[in-house]
Amino acid sequence: MTTETRTFPGRHGIRRPRAVGVLAAATAIVLATYGFSALRGAPARTLPAAAAAQAPGAAASEGAGIDPAPLFEPGSTTGLVPGSIEQIDNAIAIWSANVAKEPRDFLSATTLASLYHERGRLSGDLGDQQKALEAAATAERAAPKETPARVIEAAIKFTLHDFDGAYGEAQAVFRDDPTNQTALATMTDAELELGRIADARADYARLGAMPGAQGAALDIRLARLAYLSGDGSEALKESEAALAATRKAAAAGETVDLGFYEYAAAEYARLTGDMTRARTGYEAALAVRSTDLGSLVGLARVQAYEGQVTDAVATLEKAAAIAPQPETLGLLGDLETKIGRTADASRQFETVRFIEQLGAIQATVFDRILIRFDLDHGAASDATLAKARASLAAQPDATGHDTVAWALYRLGRTAEAATESAAAGGTTSADARILFHAGAIALADGHTATGRAVLQRAIKLGAALDPIERAEAQRLLGS
Repeated sequence: MTTETRTFPGRHGIRRPRAVGVLAAATAIVLATYGFSALRGAPARTLPAAAAAQAPGAAASEGAGIDPAPLFEPGSTTGLVPGSIEQIDNAIAIWSANVAKEPRDFLSATTLASLYHERGRLSGDLGDQQKALEAAATAERAAPKETPARVIEAAIKFTLHDFDGAYGEAQAVFRDDPTNQTALATMTDAELELGRIADARADYARLGAMPGAQGAALDIRLARLAYLSGDGSEALKESEAALAATRKAAAAGETVDLGFYEYAAAEYARLTGDMTRARTGYEAALAVRSTDLGSLVGLARVQAYEGQVTDAVATLEKAAAIAPQPETLGLLGDLETKIGRTADASRQFETVRFIEQLGAIQATVFDRILIRFDLDHGAASDATLAKARASLAAQPDATGHDTVAWALYRLGRTAEAATESAAAGGTTSADARILFHAGAIALADGHTATGRAVLQRAIKLGAALDPIERAEAQRLLGS
């Protein structure tokens, strides 16, 4: 069987015994983590990517990227090419047996870490990421100086939104080996998520100057950088370049994650207001992997924007059946409310609030989604503001400032909200949600002309706003 990164089996090529391709690939990635080759076919989190309601990412509820997410997870080092979760399950059983038999087998433990990490990205199961961390720790205890487990640990921490931890681990590896492009990439990805835009720009340039570092994996990172720098058109251009390179590689018979790059380009198209291109891209991604969470949620957003609310509900129900992520459930509940299914909507909302109580990992990965859910569903409070401030302290980026601004706005503290909104980029942002919040805050602060103009810009970006946000923006304009 010819395996392909994060896709289902049997798409083309000669079939081999089911687990063989995954086992061989898993072994190969342990060696590949020494260089940028491991990163070439790796998705960037959504994200997606599964761990944060992918996104790549992971989102991209937080502005096309990691949080959801992780939508894009550029920090991934795995390069693993599973055919399906079932194949990964088979491989996990084999490598787990090796580790149980000999805990000092760092190669098996490292491979096991990569398998759990990849399964979690496909399934959205954060428990798999915990198991991946445990396996990486086992490998590091057995061979503290070996690089692969340390690089994979950094990628796992990135997936779990421990950006400080990911940065520290990747930086340490890169300090030991300045030729390790994967470590530099992960370190720079973390800088970007920590709001250190200038540092990330410089380090991506340093990465791009390294031999063999150019290609789709770098292009998709530059798309994220452009978007967070306020240039949505450049972000779309870079994502399309990444997709074109991946399509070319696929046509040449190379093993690539075509589905991810279709999704990434579609997500940037949605976020920049091109719904036709977005729908086409999501559908292309789902043709590669029908259970891709980010593409399902993205397609549902487009469907809802175009008035196909019943179709959007069905699409979200499919996504929720795969992984009941809070963003998916919140959006589903909003649409069910719109079509009169209030009892169903109440169940979705109850589940979202229950997720917040599940534990530290859920609170970290989904923190801003959960905070924003409360703020947009009548549950703003001083406690919510405190959570938003804590999230900003842990991840001092534009979305963190925007979340604090929106909490202050909901509490009627308009002047403070305006200050935080400006720190988020406010009226200069490419992010429709930040624009919507900035416009609402400007109106409340008495800047009517500015507020109306910014709200209109946000609305023109179409499905870049969720239905509940779009409806509120339209109400504000109407009033």
